[in-house]
Amino acid sequence: MSTTPGVAAVPAAPAPPGRPAGLQHDFQVLFDRLRTRSFSRGGLVATVVQPLLFFAIFYCTFATMLDARGIDFGRFVTPTVLVQALMFVAIGSATDLAADRSSGVFSRLLTSPVDMRAMSLAHLAVVALQGLLSSVAVVLAGHLVGFRFDQGVLAALGFVLFAVAFTVALSLATATIALRLKNLEALSAVLHLPYLPLLVLSTGFVEADLFPGWLQPIVAASPVSGVIDALRALSSAELTWGAVLPGLAWLVGLVALFSWTTTTAFRKVAVR
Repeated sequence: MSTTPGVAAVPAAPAPPGRPAGLQHDFQVLFDRLRTRSFSRGGLVATVVQPLLFFAIFYCTFATMLDARGIDFGRFVTPTVLVQALMFVAIGSATDLAADRSSGVFSRLLTSPVDMRAMSLAHLAVVALQGLLSSVAVVLAGHLVGFRFDQGVLAALGFVLFAVAFTVALSLATATIALRLKNLEALSAVLHLPYLPLLVLSTGFVEADLFPGWLQPIVAASPVSGVIDALRALSSAELTWGAVLPGLAWLVGLVALFSWTTTTAFRKVAVR
């Protein structure tokens, strides 16, 4: 019995060193790290306890006054407290990002085979998770004082998705600032400075037509007003697209703009 000589098998070349499992692996590793930090005891205080504390303060301060004017505190103020909580989530995420940069975490990542895209995606995923947790906490607190979803499950899901999307949009904006400012004290000032004017000059606590005439166009055009009004509409019995579209337009615009600026900022950090 004869055999035909074959061509000797050529051993496969070893895989070049690099990312062991690609973007998905890097994302999972970084996501687990960021999630552990963000959902530590201190992180949960900022994500859950702080919004509930503000909710209690606002309730003690405004509930009687609003009830005297025929305004349901739970329905009117719950979206405002939620937006405030999401602003703090975005500010905290930027502070953590800046701390990672100043402590050398970015430098170590740049010298390792980690895909830097995974860093930005993991950051946004953790922020979205924090926004979801804050939303659930505030909605449950609001439920105790009369907040309800009159349009059922779909409107409730839309409410939560809208809130999470707003968190991501804000975190993209704050991440851009955090990646460009090296001074942590200056960063803290820049992040906190717009917070109070944006919240006060909105429909969060009073309707736009109750502001002085020269302020009314500013309040009506505010992105915070648009988001708060959209959240109120999604939870009310009178849900209309006219009430949701301005906030939705702001979300799309903010995500589009700050996705670009954050990506650019990450690239500049990566080449340094």
